[in-house]
Amino acid sequence: MFSRVQQLVRAHPVVAFYVLAFPLSWRGYLVALVRPGGELGLDPYGPLVAAVVVTVLGGGLEGLKAWGRSLIRWRAAPWLYGFAVLVPLLMTLVGIGLNVALGATPPPAEKWAGWAALPLVFPLVMVLGGPLGEEPAWRGLALARVAERRSMLEASLAVGVVWFAWHLPLLLARPGEVVPGFIGILSASVVFGWLYQRSSGVMLLPLLMHTAQNTFGGEFAGPMFSGADVTRLSWIRGGLYLSLAVFLVLRDARLRTEVPGLVRASPTGPAPLPAPISQATV
Repeated sequence: MFSRVQQLVRAHPVVAFYVLAFPLSWRGYLVALVRPGGELGLDPYGPLVAAVVVTVLGGGLEGLKAWGRSLIRWRAAPWLYGFAVLVPLLMTLVGIGLNVALGATPPPAEKWAGWAALPLVFPLVMVLGGPLGEEPAWRGLALARVAERRSMLEASLAVGVVWFAWHLPLLLARPGEVVPGFIGILSASVVFGWLYQRSSGVMLLPLLMHTAQNTFGGEFAGPMFSGADVTRLSWIRGGLYLSLAVFLVLRDARLRTEVPGLVRASPTGPAPLPAPISQATV
């Protein structure tokens, strides 16, 4: 029986990851179906646990080590690190400005006072707010495997649809945010995939960009608005990420046509990729 499970995981690692990630992350909601009144919440570490289980089942400890080594690669062009942190910051500021210009109540001065604490909030958001539990799994495992046989654009869209579905319990709890959430999440998946490809597989870059977005766009900008202004901000954010994704797709032909070929070193883990092209330009 166990050997049959291993064979299935080795043959379909991404499907196995999805099958595990959803119930592990949604368990609070699933329990509430039979026992209402419990604590609800989306466990951000469900995908990471699922990825570890799939990697161990398919490749054993050696597979886990190979996958782990691929996750801690950090060498990439410095401008890519700047892109990962500064673009979410810029989009957050533009989003706030557009929201106010379109009729939102201007945030009071005290709402801007939290700006100074963001450097301290940033690592907390990374560890507790989702990115560290998501990116090693969604990009470091699922995207890396899907991109073995598809262009990065196709792989990013395929993974992005499932990533959106994973977020559904949160989005359904926020009236009016499902559609802009779909646009934003799918577009962010393309942008993260572009970062992953341009850096030759440095997972730290999408992790930083995800953290920056949650920190600047969530912890900082989110509390500035309420009611319909929050929904409008979600649409603006989705539109900004869509615009960025379209720009990258049109500007970088490799995103559309090149199959990265992330060849794995074990039955489940992608091998370390070639050294990043440090002089690549957008």
